[in-house]
Amino acid sequence: MNKYEKIIIESFEQKFEQSISELFDSTGIPKRTLNRYLDTLIFKGEIKAIGEGRGRYYQRIFKPRVNQIAVFKSGELVGFLGHEVGRYLFEYEKRYTGRRLDGLGDEGVLTSATLFPIFENLIPESDRRNAYVVDGQNLAEILLELENTHGDFDFVSADKLHGFKMDYSNCKQWVLVKENILGENEFFNILNFDIAIEREVLEEKGKHSSLSGYQNKIDVNIDFEKAEIKQSSDALYLLKPYNSASAVYNFRDKNQTHLPYMGLNEHLFMSFAKNAYGFDVPWSGVVIGERDFHYVVKRYDRYGGYKYEQRDFAQIMNIKSDQKYFTTSEKLFDTIAKVVKSKEERVRFLEFYIFSFVIEHADLHLKNISILNMGRDKYRLSPLYDLISNGVYRGDSDELGLPLGGKKKNISLASFYQLSERIGISKLQTKKIVKRVIGIFIEEFPTYIEKSSKITAFDNLKIQKNRYSFGDFSTDLQKFYDRRMESLRQRGLLKELGL
Repeated sequence: MNKYEKIIIESFEQKFEQSISELFDSTGIPKRTLNRYLDTLIFKGEIKAIGEGRGRYYQRIFKPRVNQIAVFKSGELVGFLGHEVGRYLFEYEKRYTGRRLDGLGDEGVLTSATLFPIFENLIPESDRRNAYVVDGQNLAEILLELENTHGDFDFVSADKLHGFKMDYSNCKQWVLVKENILGENEFFNILNFDIAIEREVLEEKGKHSSLSGYQNKIDVNIDFEKAEIKQSSDALYLLKPYNSASAVYNFRDKNQTHLPYMGLNEHLFMSFAKNAYGFDVPWSGVVIGERDFHYVVKRYDRYGGYKYEQRDFAQIMNIKSDQKYFTTSEKLFDTIAKVVKSKEERVRFLEFYIFSFVIEHADLHLKNISILNMGRDKYRLSPLYDLISNGVYRGDSDELGLPLGGKKKNISLASFYQLSERIGISKLQTKKIVKRVIGIFIEEFPTYIEKSSKITAFDNLKIQKNRYSFGDFSTDLQKFYDRRMESLRQRGLLKELGL
């Protein structure tokens, strides 16, 4: 391709279709020369002519590339992703001048034997992932089916590139609409709503949500006037239905992992974090099912038809989803120090980490902690999600999902000092934070135990403990609280803090 042909092609990258006059103005090439090279480019299949005479105009032909998937962020074309000969490829769009994607440098065509973690972490996990995979399909192709992943990505087949348009010029800053997005709720927020979804869909770990993760999820919207929950591809809410295999006790299955009231557990601790601690937490509630509660939560990365940039730390640290537990708290906080510049926001990360330690949120892995982009690459801790206390089910639960000082339980104040130092927070401030977080737990959590005792009114929702006996959730919460208090007391942490 000679210099004139290149100039003409570049002009089409600025404007998809042009008349001969527009091409003359944009390229500066004399019309006779221009006509000659337009004919050449038509012959080569690079452009096509439409119409005759004065009404004639030209369009660029965008051929399928090695990288078949166009990747957009906040409506801007970032690059192209594809797969060939057993490897994945990514190349930035040459006009893209924004921040490079996590784990993807700027060295021309990037290749990998596995799908790049920035994209792989968007795909559902385990059985939910298997529901998407068909014979001969690579993981990158699944992204085209995921219409509602977390964050601001869109994936468009390259042959449909010019049919995709998304204008973010009127998108409001997240902080300006935060209160509208998050909403308000107390514990416990029981929704007397009809779930207009088939039982098979509620039980199946299938293609019912674009969001990543292991648990069954269904993208839904709520009609509050009709008190109805329905599936929706452009969902603003997420439904986590209870799973009979784990929620309902089966005395015949000795290998069963019995986890009743998972939805209520998450709703309780999300509400506790929201109302007792003041963390950013989206609205949530529960719907009474036949044998357990369904959990529903509002999305916080959607508003007014726009998507907001959210990145989890598996993406940021370039770690695949099946390796989300295979790092340390220290490495996580080193990454926080690099990415989050605001000391106030770093403090918030530490507060959340200590809160997770107190409630034994042992499922706090790299995919369960994220950042939101506030603009100009200023980041804050995203609203909380997937917040469950493992300690309610297991007396010997880990206190952290990622090891700190080489261990996940019996964490000391000294360990938190070492962790906070990595993000520039002093011992004195750290001690105050730990004291505040534990102090709120001591004073406020009994209120949530008391509120949960109301569940005993639902006779059909009693927790079957074994073949012959039943229990209730509030009793389990009280045992959890007593164990935590005794554990913190025995290791001398309460005395160190003056509590």
